[in-house]
Amino acid sequence: MDAEQKLDIALALGVLALALIGQFFFSKVRGDSRDGLIFFALAVVLFLILAMRSEAEPTQEGPRTSWLHQAFDSVRGEPVRAALVVLSFALAYTTVRLLKAKPGTGSYWDAFALWGMGGLCIVAAFADFSRVDLRSWFRRHRLELVVVTVMTLTAGALRFVALGTIPDVVSGDEGKIGMLALSVLKGELNNMMATIFGHSTMYIFAMAGAMKLFGVNVMGLRLLSALGGTLTVPALYVLARRMFGVRVAVIAAALLTVSHFHLHFSRIIVAGSIQDALFATLAFYFFLTGLEERSPFRFVLSALVIGIHLYIYMGARLLILLLPAYVFALWITDQELVRENLGNLLTFVGALIVMSAPMALWAVEHTAEFMARANQVGIIQSGWLANEAHRTGQSQFSILVHLLVQAFLTVNYYPAKAFYNSTLPMLDFLSGATFILGLAYSLYHITDRRHLLLNAWFWSGIVVGGALVVLPADAAYRIMIIFPAVCIFAALGWDRLIEFGVREMPAKKVTMNAFTAVFIVLVTVLNLKAYFIDYAQSCRYEDWGTRFASYMGEYLGTVGPEYKAYLMGAPRIRYGIHRSVDFLSEGTSVTNVDERITSEPTFVDPNSKVVFIFIPDRQNELTFVKQYMPGGKVLRKYDCGNLMMVIYQVDGSSS
Repeated sequence: MDAEQKLDIALALGVLALALIGQFFFSKVRGDSRDGLIFFALAVVLFLILAMRSEAEPTQEGPRTSWLHQAFDSVRGEPVRAALVVLSFALAYTTVRLLKAKPGTGSYWDAFALWGMGGLCIVAAFADFSRVDLRSWFRRHRLELVVVTVMTLTAGALRFVALGTIPDVVSGDEGKIGMLALSVLKGELNNMMATIFGHSTMYIFAMAGAMKLFGVNVMGLRLLSALGGTLTVPALYVLARRMFGVRVAVIAAALLTVSHFHLHFSRIIVAGSIQDALFATLAFYFFLTGLEERSPFRFVLSALVIGIHLYIYMGARLLILLLPAYVFALWITDQELVRENLGNLLTFVGALIVMSAPMALWAVEHTAEFMARANQVGIIQSGWLANEAHRTGQSQFSILVHLLVQAFLTVNYYPAKAFYNSTLPMLDFLSGATFILGLAYSLYHITDRRHLLLNAWFWSGIVVGGALVVLPADAAYRIMIIFPAVCIFAALGWDRLIEFGVREMPAKKVTMNAFTAVFIVLVTVLNLKAYFIDYAQSCRYEDWGTRFASYMGEYLGTVGPEYKAYLMGAPRIRYGIHRSVDFLSEGTSVTNVDERITSEPTFVDPNSKVVFIFIPDRQNELTFVKQYMPGGKVLRKYDCGNLMMVIYQVDGSSS
């Protein structure tokens, strides 16, 4: 097929696509026909050009210099690619226009389908599946494949086994997210291209899909966290291997596999930060390899990953800010590399526009909701920094420096408290030491593009996700996005330490591998003991009120919604604060009884199915309830040996 034939095919496909988009606007976007007319006009113009090309009489008089051929000189070599790129932008524009026309109710799947097709078009436009000798590739890398497969399966086992029971309770945030996922299943939340409760709603839709497949239960709720945490292991391996070789990749992936910190947040769903780590790792891999191989396809894949990430959690926003800064710094240190990739970088920007257009519309039209989490915890947006400076008399700069130090020390000094309550920081004792060595070594080589990217990744997270939010020392989970980089630093520190230390020894490679194996074993023992033995059995996950609410919701879920529940929890706890109760109980009605019961509770129908739940301080009120509704059964729930609640269940048989 010659270039002219390819151009004709591209024109025909473009005509059809533009005409269909025009008809789509006429059919779906009522009240304004201008968009449809524009696309129909473009379709007609291209159609007439195609007709003129097809019906023109052939000529033998020298080169063709008509305006028609001059106009298509720039795309004749790659006409299909040009058509797909134009189509992807047209679909992105159509998606935005359709979203603007939506009344806020009804289905959004049509907009989602258009967005997806736009993404597929931009990927297809630059797809480059060069023929690879798979047999030779497998032969060269079979040992690596075995190692990575074993680590991935191990990571999956550590994250999926007993997922619904470790940690042993459901937090209030998990309950809130679970209720949002249920609202998707009920058809109450219908826009998957928006944000709510700090999450992008597409992630909520994905959780709803997991619960539909695996059940509306704790495991179904936490499934995507475990999956994302598991997949980060092979993703980190390929990135670390590209940066620093096989041994560093094995160490980094092994550290991530067994990390107590990463394990814990792979087993809960309080935030989407565990997905931040996965998507950032993949995005940086494709971006770096795109630079090094001058590959527009890899740049498009990086944009695709970031674009999808934007509809998952907030970490994508950091990547969108970080990569231009990285390219600017790279221009200073390796101007030739950037110059050779200028076209590819433009392709990256275009692909990112296609993928992010619907979320950009949401951000413009619902700025408060889009920025809600940042405005709540950001020290500048919330006014915290100014208030703290006024309260302490310190300058804002000195406070910022203190917060920066706190954020940095969350890696290997401050215990990871928020949503974990661990006694350990992000890293264990041993990897915490090698992390400092690896960071120092990387800073020493920061002009190298790989070290520059690694440091940009790490320090941007420390500043934006740590120092610029309140209480960074307590909230290590907020900078989960940098944890793969932290593992690379720790692996790099150990690898270079051993390499430099044994460089004069005989059998250097064997010695290095032996020491590295010991290092990995020690780190594995430290982390797995810390999490599954010391932590999982300690009842330290969340505070007393959160644990009480989870126990209560779990019990109410076993008796069913036909029972009406009364909570004697004041002043320590009240129903309505922890949404975990609603998620676990499947919506059982709960009434707070704040005043102490000093006589028979006549406000309750004595013939109904009722559950009374008492905190330990109010269990003496059970006497009056039993007098009024005899024949029930008394249960006591304990939490690590301590009485948590007293339950009195009446099945409605008394009169």
